[in-house]
Amino acid sequence: METVKVSSKGQIVIPKALREAGHIQAGTELIISAIADGLMLTPAQRIRPTKVADGLGMLAKPDRKKLADAEVKRRIGAMLKIRDEVTKTR
Repeated sequence: METVKVSSKGQIVIPKALREAGHIQAGTELIISAIADGLMLTPAQRIRPTKVADGLGMLAKPDRKKLADAEVKRRIGAMLKIRDEVTKTR
């Protein structure tokens, strides 16, 4: 455990050994949280959470025709049937 001082601007310096252990570099964003007996620093998420809608169309090919809903359901059903049969043979 190390002791640090808070500057007049409310800043602290994280000791080098702790920065290295936590892979904290200049520009790293940290989340500070109040816990029962102090404060906790955790790295902010590096990858933004995404939604399925964000990826729509990424795999689309210009010449590819869209499948009808009934065909999609049929193919999914066939895939699930195969998976079901495989689990029964184990």
